[in-house]
Amino acid sequence: MRFGQHARMPAGTHSWSRPPRGDPERRQFPRIQLALTVELRFASTEAVLESRTVDISEGGAFIRMSSPRPEGTSMVLRLHVGERVLEVEGVVVRSVRPGEGEPPGVGVLFTRVRPEDVELVGSLVRERLGPGEGSG
Repeated sequence: MRFGQHARMPAGTHSWSRPPRGDPERRQFPRIQLALTVELRFASTEAVLESRTVDISEGGAFIRMSSPRPEGTSMVLRLHVGERVLEVEGVVVRSVRPGEGEPPGVGVLFTRVRPEDVELVGSLVRERLGPGEGSG
């Protein structure tokens, strides 16, 4: 698969939907808390916004933002992972406004990502979780 093709995610699913009260966690990929520098570019503006991730998985990330974008907003993310910079496309699937009881920011579903970048994030998650963890 080349950059620009969809990552391995079934149509109609994403890792950042908030389950209804009482439902078990439904994320498709395990996630880890990890603060990475991320540059965000939105179609509506030329400006690049720099922020930090709160957590990350193979399928998406939660990114701190003082003025979170609304759900459905598309963006290009440049994630700084050590010496590598991963460029992925994503869409906001969760928006947490200031004062809602959590750090403000956006849950972003990765919609287009190179396979080697999916593997890099996956191996980082598996390494941090350790054996036998992250099955849900």
